[in-house]
Amino acid sequence: MPNPGTDPITLDELESWLVARVGEYVPDLDDAVDPHQELGEYGLDSIAVVAFTADVEDWLGIRVEPTAVWDHPTIAQLAKFLMAEREEQARRA
Repeated sequence: MPNPGTDPITLDELESWLVARVGEYVPDLDDAVDPHQELGEYGLDSIAVVAFTADVEDWLGIRVEPTAVWDHPTIAQLAKFLMAEREEQARRA
C-alpha cells in the first residue's frame, strides 16, 4: 500500500484501506465490511468515528472533520469525498 502522504493513491486503494480500518474498529463482524453499507449500521459510536477520522487524517495527510463520516455515510461515498478533499487541500497548499 502506498504512503498517501507522499505517493499518489487510487480510489480503489483508498476504499480498501478504509474497509480495513473500519474492520479494526468493529472486530466482531461475521462478514467483511461492505463499502456500500452505511457506516452507522456497523455500530460505530462517536468516539470510534473521531478516532477513525484521526487515522484517515494521519494516513492521507489532510484535515478531515468527523462529521464527514455522517455526511458521506458509506465507505464508497466517503472515499470519493476524501479523494476530492485531498485534491482540494493540495491545491490550496
